[in-house]
Amino acid sequence: MTQNPRQAGDSASALSTFVAFMTLFGSTQQVLKYRMQDEAEQGLGPLHLRALCLCLRNPEGTQQQLVQHMGRDKGQIARLIRELEERHFLVRTPDERDRRVWRLTVTPEGEEKCQWFSAIEAKLATDMFGDLKVKERAKLEHLLSELRARINVTTEEN
Repeated sequence: MTQNPRQAGDSASALSTFVAFMTLFGSTQQVLKYRMQDEAEQGLGPLHLRALCLCLRNPEGTQQQLVQHMGRDKGQIARLIRELEERHFLVRTPDERDRRVWRLTVTPEGEEKCQWFSAIEAKLATDMFGDLKVKERAKLEHLLSELRARINVTTEEN
């Protein structure tokens, strides 16, 4: 199947936007890791701490809720939870009504780690978005939500 010149241009433009987005995402991850270096737990990265902070904001949440919120697969989230639990940042307890479901609770040590990580994320967010107007940030958030919905639809169809 051949593309007409307009389709080819749209495809090239979409690819260019995708590359720019992925480059920004990668750079942001690197800056976040760099800023975490001084007090980071060996072997714990931004993904671990983001999961831990989500658990703190959603007391007694479940592993499945983390999977849905973070857009990661069950196995990856299970490993994150296990690693956080091994470091005594998180406790899993069986649900009283359904013993197959585990409830996740952040420990006091985990709360301290969340505060530390949240401060680093807040500083990076201010550095990146602080000069944007409220309407611009709202539009960006809306666009990002739409993009996430598009890839969720794509993964569900395959």
